[in-house]
Amino acid sequence: MTEHARADLIPYAMSWEEPTYARADGYDYDHEVLVALPPSYHVAPERSYPVVWSMDGAMTFSLTAGVANLYTVGQRIPEIIVVGVGHRSEGGRLGMANRTFDLFPPDSVWSDPGLGDEYMKRMGFNFEMSLPFLTGDLFLDFLVEQLRPALGAKYRMADDHTLWGHSAGGGFAGYALLARPGAFGRVIIGSGTNGLTIDLEAEYAKHHDDLEARVFIGMADGEINHAPLCAQRLVSRTTLLAENLRLREYPSLDLRTRFYADRDHFTAMPSIIGDGLQHVYADLIVDLPTPNW
Repeated sequence: MTEHARADLIPYAMSWEEPTYARADGYDYDHEVLVALPPSYHVAPERSYPVVWSMDGAMTFSLTAGVANLYTVGQRIPEIIVVGVGHRSEGGRLGMANRTFDLFPPDSVWSDPGLGDEYMKRMGFNFEMSLPFLTGDLFLDFLVEQLRPALGAKYRMADDHTLWGHSAGGGFAGYALLARPGAFGRVIIGSGTNGLTIDLEAEYAKHHDDLEARVFIGMADGEINHAPLCAQRLVSRTTLLAENLRLREYPSLDLRTRFYADRDHFTAMPSIIGDGLQHVYADLIVDLPTPNW
């Protein structure tokens, strides 16, 4: 069979696997694991594929896989495997509460002391009550040490991993970048940075003169017009992380930051994941022609 004939047999859409469930060490409940496979996966058994780990499970998995599928067809990114990890959507508000515990490590800082923290408490949100239950460190261990090898034994995953998260997931992605450098060589941070991450970044810089990673950071102007997001310092703290990383001048850090106009916390997400995927995988897209439609 010629290469041209073989290419004609490759589907143009990603395929979604049935959901599975995995229990992380130290947890008393399961996480839902969703997987989307690239178009050529079932007709090119010799190939392995980079992996995007999408936080928040079902809430963002369809968006991430959908954008990845479209951008693969358009040859904006290479073919990738998308893995979504989170809580069953039918869990309702309990799943959202567990999400907070997963994505914030111990000693997290949600709102800065003072004006932001006072505002959140007036609104009925007292993050200090959550501090004893935060398991972001365990969740990161679960992704890297437990779930990655398990899925790697089942699917043809390359040793090339991207972590993508938005809001609390963005805070988690920034935390992972600095708490376990090298675990994810590509990171997409959407509108969120844990205050703890600012301290981690400064501590990392004391002991390292380089950070090898491709990183995209995105946020939206509409988030400044939303008081609870202002109280969490969503834009200013995320910007500060981007600025500090830029000023370190790490030779192996490829950093891109975008501020989206006329977007809010939710409507910025498609742009962040789309632009983020294009940036972090730019090194794998070389001289590919733009398809004719």
